[in-house]
Amino acid sequence: MNKRVSKSFKSIFKNFYPNLDEDDCKKALDYFLFTLKKFPDKNNIYQLKLFMYVFSFGLRKLFIKDQKVKDFFSYLQRSNFLILRKLGVYMFVLMGHCISRSLDGEGVIYNKLNYPKHKNGSVDKISHSLPKKVQVAVIGSGAGGGIAAHTLSKKYDVAVFDKASYLNKDTNNETFGYHNFFEHYGLSATRGFGIQLLTGKSIGGGTSINWQTSLETPTEVLNEWDQLTKQQDYFNSDVFKESIKHVVDNLGVTTEYNHIPLKEEKLAEGFEKNNISYRVIPKNNRSTHGMECGFCAFGCGYESRNSSYKIWLENGNFNGNIYSDTGIQKIIINNDKATHIEVENNGTASRIEVERVILAGGSLNTPRILLNSGYKNPQLGKNLKTHPVSGVAAKFNEQQQPWYGSMQGMHSEDFLFKTNNYGYLLQGLPMHPSIFFPYFPNFVSSAEDFIESYNYWSGAIVLTSDTSSGSLINNGPLWKYKLNEFDNNHLLDGLTQLVKSYYLAGAEEIMVSASPTMHWKRNENGDIEEFLSKVLAIKNQPYRLLLGSAHQMGTARINPNPEHGVIDLNGKVHGLENVYIVDASTFPRCSGVNPMISIQSMSHFLMSKI
Repeated sequence: MNKRVSKSFKSIFKNFYPNLDEDDCKKALDYFLFTLKKFPDKNNIYQLKLFMYVFSFGLRKLFIKDQKVKDFFSYLQRSNFLILRKLGVYMFVLMGHCISRSLDGEGVIYNKLNYPKHKNGSVDKISHSLPKKVQVAVIGSGAGGGIAAHTLSKKYDVAVFDKASYLNKDTNNETFGYHNFFEHYGLSATRGFGIQLLTGKSIGGGTSINWQTSLETPTEVLNEWDQLTKQQDYFNSDVFKESIKHVVDNLGVTTEYNHIPLKEEKLAEGFEKNNISYRVIPKNNRSTHGMECGFCAFGCGYESRNSSYKIWLENGNFNGNIYSDTGIQKIIINNDKATHIEVENNGTASRIEVERVILAGGSLNTPRILLNSGYKNPQLGKNLKTHPVSGVAAKFNEQQQPWYGSMQGMHSEDFLFKTNNYGYLLQGLPMHPSIFFPYFPNFVSSAEDFIESYNYWSGAIVLTSDTSSGSLINNGPLWKYKLNEFDNNHLLDGLTQLVKSYYLAGAEEIMVSASPTMHWKRNENGDIEEFLSKVLAIKNQPYRLLLGSAHQMGTARINPNPEHGVIDLNGKVHGLENVYIVDASTFPRCSGVNPMISIQSMSHFLMSKI
C-alpha cells in the first residue's frame, strides 16, 4: 500500500507546490510517511491511506486531471458533507507540515523563506538506578509537579519521575523541538483532527518550551471556581492569592525583559486605531537572553527562562531526586490506597513502594494513568477544556520578521469576559513555518509568490475561554472535543477584531485560518465590511475553522462531591487515601488566560495543606 500512497502524495505535492523540485518532494514524502506512522489517531490515518491508495490509480485522471488536483481538495474543504470536508482539511494540513518540517530538521521551504537553519541536536537519555521505596512520588516535573515536589521536599523524602528528557544546550530547529520536547512529536490532535494539540514533554514540562506568557488567574475566574465547587472565598481567598504571589515572585514575573517585537508593531498600531487596549505581556525571564532569536519554544536549554525545573527543582532548596526518561505505567492500589508505582526506564520495569503519589502528568495523561490503575470516577477524563485558538495573518509593505523576537510581546484582555464571564484574548503570534503553513493552507496567490513574500507577513491569534467540553476515548490517547455555538461566536468575533485591526494598520492582504483559508486583498476586493461579514458567517461545523490548542485543562476537576469531580478540596483523589492531583486537570473551568501561573498556584495551594 505504501507504494500507492507515495505515488498519490507525489502527484498531490507537485500540484500544490509546482515550483518545488524532486528532491523537495522526496524530502516531504519522507516526513509524510513518518507522520503516518506516528500520528496517534490510527483510524483516521487508515482512512487517509485508503483514499490515497484509490487515488493512485489511473482511473482517477478521468475525473480529476493532474492540473486540477489542488482545486479538487479545495472543493472538498467547502463540502457540506463532513467526511469530504475532513479529507480536504487533512490533505492541506498535512502538506503544510511536510513542507515546514523534515527528518533532517530543514524544511523544504527554508531556503525560499530565508529562514534560520539549525542542525539536529542530540538529547541524552539517562539510565537510572531506581529506589526501592520513597515517601512521596511526584509524577511529572511540569508546572504542577515541580512546585509540588519543591514544597513537599521540605517535609518528606520526595522523588520526581518523568518520562521526558532534559533539554539540550543547542538552538534547536522546529522539527527537532517538536519531536523531542512535545507529546507525540507535536502531531497530537482531537479525534478527526478537529483541534491540533501541543503538549510539552520535557523536564520542566510545558514551562520549559512555552512562550513564557505569565498571567495571574483573574478574580472573575476564581469567583467562578468557588461557585462551581459551592464554596465561598476558597479559591478567591487571601490564602490562594498568597499562593499566586508566591509563584509570581519566585518565577520573577516581569515585563522588564519583554517588548513589542517588529512582528507585532502593526498589530499594536491596529489596536490603537480600533480602540482596543493592549499591554506588554509579563514573562518569567531573568534577562533578555532568548527573547530575540524566536526559537526558545523548541527546547534551547534553560538559560534565562525561569521554568519549573530551573526554579523549583534545580536550586539547593529541593532535597529530592529527579528520575528523567522514566515513565509511569500505573499505580498499584490495594484497599483504596496506593502502595507502589510501576515505572519503566531504559526498557526495564520497576515497582517502587510509596506512601503518597502526586499526579502531575498533565490533563491528557493524568486521567489515563488513573484509568490504567483501575480507578474509576464518572468525571475522570471528562470536561476537557482546550482554549481553542484560531488566527489571522496580514501582509504589509515592510518586512515583518515574522518568527523573530519575543514569542509574544503584547496582547489585549478587552474581550476576556465578553459574555457571561467568558470571552477571548487577542495575542501576538510567532509565525514559524510549521506554526503557520498547516493553519493557513490555501493561499490565493501562487505558492511561489506567497512563499517569497512570507517575510512581509505577521500574525495574531484569538485564544478562547471555552465552555465547550471534550472527553477521553476509551483509555486514550485519543480525545474528542466539540466546539459549541457560544464559543464559536466568540472565536469569530475575535477574528473580526484582528481583521479590522490589521486593516486599519494598512495591511495589503489578510488571511483568516478557516478552511479554505479566507483571503482578502486591498487592491482586488477592498470592501472590508463584506469580508468581515463572511468571517462572521462561518458555520459552527467541524473543519470550518482550523483550530489549535496549547492549553488542556479540567479532566480531573476539583469538587467536594465525587459525582461532580475527581479530587476533593485538598487535592486528594476521591476514594483513595494517598493519591493527589496538582496539574491543570484540576481546574473547575478553564483559566481563561495562559494557565502556567494558575497551575503552579493551584499546586502550591493544595500541597501546602499536606
